Amino acid sequence: MENNKEHHIEKTNFDVFVHAVGSEIEQAQVRLITAANAQMLFHYWKMGNYILYYQNLYGWGSKIIKQLAKAIRFNYPEKKGYSERNLTYMCQFARSYPLSVLRSFIDTDAKLSVPNIQNVTDEVLRLNNGQFTQELTAQIQSVECQELEFTQEAPAQIQNVEKNVSAIYKMDIRDIEKVFLTSPVARINWASQMVILDSSLPLGIGYWYMKQSVEMGWSSNVLKMQIETNLYNRQISNNKVNNFTATLPAPQSDLANYLLKDPYIFDLAGTKEKADERDIEEQLVKHVTRYLLELLCKPLHNISYANKFIMQSDLN
Repeated sequence: MENNKEHHIEKTNFDVFVHAVGSEIEQAQVRLITAANAQMLFHYWKMGNYILYYQNLYGWGSKIIKQLAKAIRFNYPEKKGYSERNLTYMCQFARSYPLSVLRSFIDTDAKLSVPNIQNVTDEVLRLNNGQFTQELTAQIQSVECQELEFTQEAPAQIQNVEKNVSAIYKMDIRDIEKVFLTSPVARINWASQMVILDSSLPLGIGYWYMKQSVEMGWSSNVLKMQIETNLYNRQISNNKVNNFTATLPAPQSDLANYLLKDPYIFDLAGTKEKADERDIEEQLVKHVTRYLLELLCKPLHNISYANKFIMQSDLN
């Protein structure tokens, strides 16, 4: 009887059981990788704050980063990721995203839970116009004054990284960590962070690319390509022609308009105004890279969602 039960389980439920276990294993691996990435970014952010603090405190110039990279390589040869270039990026990372910026990003996430063109534009402008650039310097100088009150004769004692960062922001390091990990900054990989830092984008537009990178699952190379081809202007700044407002109630029309990464660029070089199918086919082949770039911005389900309403309107 027991053998029959085992045979019955194998035939009817075992495959589903194994699939469920395998799915959980895969999801756990993704969660572990995501958590590890977020912790690495938090570590880099703390390192950047720490280096900037002591650069400012002791008047060390940029050469200190080169010396630090050399010292780490000598004392901790097994540790990777602490080249002069990477340490410089860590400082830029910390300077670009002080705690007030991280909080603003979290607030913006909440406001854009159901995005549309207008509220995305408003929030991007608000972030662009925010007075964040000198915040970290001001925080550091504030800590310096407190230090000097207690250490008038000797240089300020060098503390460990977490105590120092906690002193800069006047918060417990665990609370700082919660803010960092909640922000979208913690959700993309380091290579993508470097792409955004290299692009010198206004803060709000950088936030938008960061969010798109997470939602669309872009690699750092795709992110770089989207920035170089000015996706933000093509999707948000340009007026997109569609009939969503006429055919859908307000919440759905706003969402459909936002999801459609319009305009599709079909300005085929060399084709006549009324191109026939053969002309279009030839031009698509010639410009396949450009069209693939356009399609990369559009998950298929979003295209289907938008096209459904276009077709319905045409039938009406």
